[in-house]
Amino acid sequence: MKTSNVLASLLFGSLAAAAPLNKRDYVTKTELVVETVVVYTTVWDGEAPKTVAAERTGAFYEKPSQPASSIKAGPTSQYTPPQPSSVYVPPVSAPAPSSVYTPPAAPSAPKPVSSAVVQAPSSAAAPAPAQSSAPAAAQPSSSGGGNGQKYHGDLTIYDNTGAAGACGKAVHDTDKIVALAQSTWGKSTYDVMTGEATNPWCGKKITISYKGKTVDATIMDMCPGCSGADIDLSLSLWKELTGLDEKTRLQGDWWVS
Repeated sequence: MKTSNVLASLLFGSLAAAAPLNKRDYVTKTELVVETVVVYTTVWDGEAPKTVAAERTGAFYEKPSQPASSIKAGPTSQYTPPQPSSVYVPPVSAPAPSSVYTPPAAPSAPKPVSSAVVQAPSSAAAPAPAQSSAPAAAQPSSSGGGNGQKYHGDLTIYDNTGAAGACGKAVHDTDKIVALAQSTWGKSTYDVMTGEATNPWCGKKITISYKGKTVDATIMDMCPGCSGADIDLSLSLWKELTGLDEKTRLQGDWWVS
């Protein structure tokens, strides 16, 4: 670096002396040249760095530079892969096939020869058909008159608000009418021309007996909740026959008049 400065000074000095100048002028020219030298130092891990001394050039004395500060290398983080552990894995042995005894196929049985078998007649008599314990439904007389049969069943009471009964006619509490049990009533039928009910029980006159007292009534309705020979009485008919205001269930007889 000193040599460069000296050479530059001499060069510019000679140039200044060679240039034509006016004797009356005084020229002073100063030029500063700075040169930077880059020094590379390799530092190894675990090794103390070496002090790099500045190179002395020329005959000029230069104050030695201060030694470079020691650079302490920090710990390096280095990944160490784990070593694979050697574990013995025994091979899976396939089970040995077991010897199974297979019996020989049985010979096919000969087909049976069909022979006619005559069955001897059984001497046991067939049982007689069981008699039904349910009473037979009452059947009205097609001529409208009484057939002499007397029926026994429950006597109940129901309200009538003027709506049409099963016979197609309006019924009221003041009418002397009864409703016959559905099982005895049978199937409701109607005239296809007029639409009127044609059930044979409609309009039948009957006589009802309760504790020795009898009253006459007309069948004009059907009772879905009754069974057998039960009949449902209107309010006025109930009061006339039993003399009771209480709505209850009694036992009585009736027949076609």
